[in-house]
Amino acid sequence: MEKALLKGFILLLGVIFLAFTGSSTFAGNEFDAEGRIIAKYGSPIIDGEIDEIWETAYMYKPKHISGNLSTEASFRVLWDDNAIYVLAEVKDKQLSAQSNTPYMQDSVEIFLDENNDKSREFGPDDVQYRVNYQNFRTVDKGDPNRFYTATKITNNGYIVEARIALKNKAENGQVMGIELQVNDAVGNDRAGTLNLFDGTGMAWDNTALFGEVILLGKEEGTEPGLNPYDLISLLQNTLNIDLSLYKNADIIQKEINKQYQDLLAVIDKLEYTDEAANEKWFIPLPAEYRLEAEVQGRIERVYYKSVNAVAGKDSKPLNVYLPPNYDPANKYNVFYMMHGNSENVDTVLGGPDDNKELKRIIDNMIANGDIEPLIIVTPTYYADSDGPATGAGIMPLEYYKELIEEVIPFVESRYSTYAESTDREGLIASREHRAVGGFSRGSMTTWHVFLNSLEYFKYYVPLSAGAALIGQDNPVEIAENLASAVKTRNYTADDFYLFCANGTDDFTFEAMARQIDAMKEVDIFKYSSNPEKGNFYFMVVENAGHTWYWVNQYIYNILPDLFK
Repeated sequence: MEKALLKGFILLLGVIFLAFTGSSTFAGNEFDAEGRIIAKYGSPIIDGEIDEIWETAYMYKPKHISGNLSTEASFRVLWDDNAIYVLAEVKDKQLSAQSNTPYMQDSVEIFLDENNDKSREFGPDDVQYRVNYQNFRTVDKGDPNRFYTATKITNNGYIVEARIALKNKAENGQVMGIELQVNDAVGNDRAGTLNLFDGTGMAWDNTALFGEVILLGKEEGTEPGLNPYDLISLLQNTLNIDLSLYKNADIIQKEINKQYQDLLAVIDKLEYTDEAANEKWFIPLPAEYRLEAEVQGRIERVYYKSVNAVAGKDSKPLNVYLPPNYDPANKYNVFYMMHGNSENVDTVLGGPDDNKELKRIIDNMIANGDIEPLIIVTPTYYADSDGPATGAGIMPLEYYKELIEEVIPFVESRYSTYAESTDREGLIASREHRAVGGFSRGSMTTWHVFLNSLEYFKYYVPLSAGAALIGQDNPVEIAENLASAVKTRNYTADDFYLFCANGTDDFTFEAMARQIDAMKEVDIFKYSSNPEKGNFYFMVVENAGHTWYWVNQYIYNILPDLFK
């Protein structure tokens, strides 16, 4: 694609949209009687400059400051039918983006709960967006395409203008949940935060901690201002497309030049080259999959006997997800899914009386025929389900022993699986109907299961962590050891699958990416997104961080590839 052409379109749009201005009135500074901030009606231009329309908005100072900070900040909020707008003015003479962790950079975070249901978990309407002073955006939760920003460095700090596109049309008098936060960085560390409402620092995990904003000031017959941002985002995303990956680039180029307004439809005509088709491309989770399915599976809490050398306990819990209409007369594949550091058996799917997001996703995938009904087991490598206690030392180096010797025989003797028996021979014979995966520390556990117990599992799903923390830091050495685990057991490239995923904003990404690159150079690992052509892939998700919000979506993308 000729980038100059698209840049010209963007420039032209900018000229047109900068011609739009709003009216100017006195700006106040107050909460309403319910403790809510007030957003007035108006559509500012998101360009890093403070338009006159912002003078109509009330200004708010953060209520809560953590750390010994000299940084100051103020926020203003506007709205129109289609979006919420935030202006942050930050006074900070020492700006830093040195850290690779986005929230440890000088930045502004915006949390929005559009339907204000104050759920513990983030729902499909809830977002957590972040932008640093250099206008680098990161998304912890929510659709990245809904977030548009512009920033400007000033003599004493920086300005952030942000727009969040709403899922539903906004109205006068509507109340939304909101939290506004400034991250103050010093060098590679975060010195503290400034928060408008939340004094706990836990808004990232609990929408009930958000404050509220009430939308006021729209007069009858008033229309929202121009909205170039969806189109500009589309153009910017198009600039990043490498047409060398596609067979029909020449045809597409002609159509783009001729039919710019139908750009998205044109892009849909692109066909991957054979090389590009080897990659596993991320598909965002449909919003409806976050909702409860009409027919749901259930979770059972069961206990098994375990010899735990660290804590000396002989009874451990695990949760077992049984699909809708589970029938002992049928046989089911089994997916063993490991949690991350400081988490427990309830983290992944929830417990017997819970219905967490991933469980809802699984229910919907089964209901819609995306996957066959399966059993999912969520054990813990800790001494019990209450947290790490003293049990962290057995993980990930040793947990595979407990998994093989105690967990699998217990589960597959209790439920209807493909294992004809639960002795060594029976479990090995049924390995193609068994998968293991995990997030973060659970991912490292998965890699170590591959190293030591390949004969019991055919499918491996390590998410958001490579194998470096199992005692190796050389990616070439790691790849060789993984290959050796296959060859010494007399298996071939046809006898296993590794489906890996990580996000570019995840602190584990770089190490995992280096390991994957090294594995590509070893003949036993055949890289392809098509399980008929290869045995492993690495799904890379732009702007995704180290959270279950993203891991749940990784699992949504990967589950259809299991047990083929």
